Amino acid sequence: MSGLRRLLAAGAGVALLMGGCAAASHLRALQPAHMPASPPITIPSSGTEMQRGIDLDAYTYPGQDIAAAARADIAYITSLHADAVLISFPFFVNGQHGSRVYATSATPAPAQIAVIVRDAQRAELRVSLRPLLDEKSIGTARRRWAPVSPTVWFQSYQQFLTPYAVMADRLNVPVFVVGTELTRFSRSRHWAVLDAELRMRYHGTLACVDNWDAPHGTGNCGPGTQQLIDAYHPLLPPLTSTWDAYDQTLEPGTVEAEVGIAAAPDAYSQPYVTHWPITQLDVAVQAQWFSAACHAAAAEHLGGIYFWTLGLSQEPSGPTLADQGNWADSAGARAISTCFAALERSRG
Repeated sequence: MSGLRRLLAAGAGVALLMGGCAAASHLRALQPAHMPASPPITIPSSGTEMQRGIDLDAYTYPGQDIAAAARADIAYITSLHADAVLISFPFFVNGQHGSRVYATSATPAPAQIAVIVRDAQRAELRVSLRPLLDEKSIGTARRRWAPVSPTVWFQSYQQFLTPYAVMADRLNVPVFVVGTELTRFSRSRHWAVLDAELRMRYHGTLACVDNWDAPHGTGNCGPGTQQLIDAYHPLLPPLTSTWDAYDQTLEPGTVEAEVGIAAAPDAYSQPYVTHWPITQLDVAVQAQWFSAACHAAAAEHLGGIYFWTLGLSQEPSGPTLADQGNWADSAGARAISTCFAALERSRG
């Protein structure tokens, strides 16, 4: 642990915001940033390598150059010393009291997701895929929502998911998430039927992502699914010890599918809040949060950690008052890279 403490102390120096890229094109803008060297740390051996991951939130728009965006995003992700990417793609429901799933122009088609997957695989990144219910379409948080008709919802959802599962199987994607933060109906009997249908077409691991404040354990999204967690538990300084304490409540090998925070002064107490009524950002909050989370995940033998989020075709400019959770090309990105580089070295 002393090595971890030393790296955390070094990570505190990443609070200065990196200069944004001035290039006009997204491809030029997402060039790998220079990351400062960090001292070696000792990572306790767990017998397995921890996934060093970045979340990619793949909203699309008509006419978008998916291939160029994918190349640029994957290049940036690998520049952070990541070895894994979790690609989320949105789907929609017809209102808070609706039950039917549908895609929009913001939803990438399976062939478009395949372009991103192939680029990630060429970069030797581990790939996971995740459909993510768009909260604006239901007017509330996913964890508070449930369909009026579960039967209609699951039939509609299966129809939507199947082409993506077929594509994932064809490209040998190891993990396919079937549900994320759907707390109110995560134990529905319908999940077992959906999972059985998907397993006829997809032969990798089906997974379920729980919210941090939901019951975490086997059985969510159907029996036999791997349980991941979106880790937005409120924590207060000293972050090193509080992240350690939180991770000790998780099963060894758990993958934290999302770790994110706004660049706002009070965000530690409510890391799930994406927008704060502030007039000045505090980028040190992101850097310190990410450093502590990353090193605690390694120390407590978690299976992986993924930082939320990089947008498809998003130019890396760091947090803004309008987008306080953005960390690309900022102090937060430098903290991620510093820890991931140390983990990479520790694995030889």
